[in-house]
Amino acid sequence: MNILFLEDDPTQAEMVTTWLRDAGHEVHHFASAQDILDALADDSYELIVLDWELPQSSGLEVLGEIRARVNWHVPVLFVTQRDAEADIVQALSNGADDYMAKSATKGEFLARITALGRRLANENLEFEMGSYRFVPLSRKAYFQGEEVKLTAKEFDLSLYMFRNVGRLLAREQILRDIWGVSGLNTRTVDMHVSRIKKRLAISPENGYRMKTIYQHGYRLEEADA
Repeated sequence: MNILFLEDDPTQAEMVTTWLRDAGHEVHHFASAQDILDALADDSYELIVLDWELPQSSGLEVLGEIRARVNWHVPVLFVTQRDAEADIVQALSNGADDYMAKSATKGEFLARITALGRRLANENLEFEMGSYRFVPLSRKAYFQGEEVKLTAKEFDLSLYMFRNVGRLLAREQILRDIWGVSGLNTRTVDMHVSRIKKRLAISPENGYRMKTIYQHGYRLEEADA
């Protein structure tokens, strides 16, 4: 995988970079928050590894910038000295995909990298339900064989809803999973749901209905369910 790595400690950075390269990954190491944020202009990275404690910023702030600025949901792994439960919960709640302490072994670290890569590969597989087809790598959606023009966030939300058919999805959960943040006005979700419903022609006649659950969120259902 093509991995972006943020770590200001030279010894730790050299060790982790060696582990990753020996395992066959391509690694781009940066020692400052600003440098890694500048590197995000290139969206070919498949995974990001972040330290938390940095001289001029924090890994948590970098994570916020990543989730706000990046149009693809690149997996993020925190590797840090901070191992309190509150820190772990905070990182995962703000959009991290996994979290581990720096005391972890090489084997555990590479196993987590492999697991995140496997999840990414599964997420990139074409997905089809009824008359709808989604191609994650090209971010293209099709209805009855015809391409439907969607923005990046509309595509992400559409695929997310179809992968969770039958599940109640709270607005706050959708914000975390699609936008990678919490605390935004949930009208953002409502607006995007309305758009994809219209653009994908989601209706019982086409096999699915988008059900609004009062004060909670949305559930995409099969029309005959």
